[in-house]
Order: sequence, then C-alpha cells, then structure tokens
Amino acid sequence: MLQPDHELDGFSRRRQIIDEATTLFLQRGYAGTSMSQLAKACGMQKASLYHHFPTKEALFVACATDGFDEAIAELAAIRADPTLDDDERFRRAIHAVYRINIDSACGRMAPLIAEVSRTIPAVARAFHDEFIMHQHVLMNGIIDDGIARGSFQAPERLGFEHMIFGPVVSLSLEREMFTTFDKFDTLRPIERIRTEHAELLLRLLHGADGGARGTAGRGRAGRAR
Repeated sequence: MLQPDHELDGFSRRRQIIDEATTLFLQRGYAGTSMSQLAKACGMQKASLYHHFPTKEALFVACATDGFDEAIAELAAIRADPTLDDDERFRRAIHAVYRINIDSACGRMAPLIAEVSRTIPAVARAFHDEFIMHQHVLMNGIIDDGIARGSFQAPERLGFEHMIFGPVVSLSLEREMFTTFDKFDTLRPIERIRTEHAELLLRLLHGADGGARGTAGRGRAGRAR
C-alpha cells in the first residue's frame, strides 16, 4: 500500500504510482486496465491519480519509458570499463541485454507496447529510438572496439545484430506469453541460454579457427586478421 500523499514529495509519489501501475499493466494489459483499477492499486482516489497523470495513456507512457536511462547507462559502463578484455566485455554486455530486455520492467513492457502501438504511436517510437536503438549502438560499439584492437573479426553487421537481439526478444515475448505455464524456467533456462548465446556469438567474432577462444580463452585477445 502506498503512503499518504502528505508523507511524500511529488517525485516519490510519482515513483510509487509508476511502480504500482507497471505491475497492473503487466498483469492485465493496457486495454484490460482502467483508471479506477489503477487508482485502487495505487491506494488513492481516482481524482488524486488524475492530479498526477491526466489520462491512462499518459500514465502508460510514463510506465513504458521508465528505466530507459538506467538500462542504457549499464551498457555504456560495460563498454567503458578499462579492466575488461574484449571477450569479457562482450559477455557482460550480452548478459546485460538479457537483464534489460527480460527482467527489467521497461523490457517486459515490450508486448504491451506492441498492443498499443497503433493507438499510441509515440510510445512505440520512444521505445525504438530511446531504448532499442541505443542498445544496438552500444553493442556495435563494443564490437567495433574489439575489431580495432584485433580481438574480433568484422561480422556481417546487419545479420549479426539480429543474431544478438532476435533470440532475446523472442525469449522475452515467450516469458510474457507463457508466464502462467508451470516450470517455464525449466523449459527456458534463461541463464544457461544467455551464457551459451554469448559464447556462440564470440565464436563467430573470433572466426572459424578462433572459436575455441570464446569458451576457453577468456582474457586472450584474438590475433588481428
């Protein structure tokens, strides 16, 4: 239950409303969620909720775009970390992409954004421009850094991007679609999948005769081609 308004500043109240509303949107979808339900979930009168967010659309946009900056900052910090070699930097970046798109609230909102993309095109545009594309740019930057240092071979970039993000998006959608299935994590062991995914991609970045370094040679840079 949320604290009374008089005990919170405006930022804290907004934060709590977004957290509660995100949970309800994920449970019921956009169309299946009313402002009355949102107000009840937030522990407040509907009139008070309208004071903070004038429409359901405005509240949904706030929920759908919440966490973008933190997610992108996590990837940027991995790219800039001078203590990592190129293989380990790539591994950590792939693991971050999984966390961002599967575990984080903003990543889990993707199916709902697809639901409302025709009626609220602004949220789909923001999701693409501020969330998806920044991840692509940073992952390409990590690859480019490794190529420049002679650790990686240059892949066919467009196809390789899809090999990075396609399985993550598919797994994210499966998790939301089949969330009521028993033992989903047994059927789709996410930690194992992302580890194997990272190693397969590293084998491609090292080339056919350098693939073993992706699993056995952590810390060694591949020779320049």
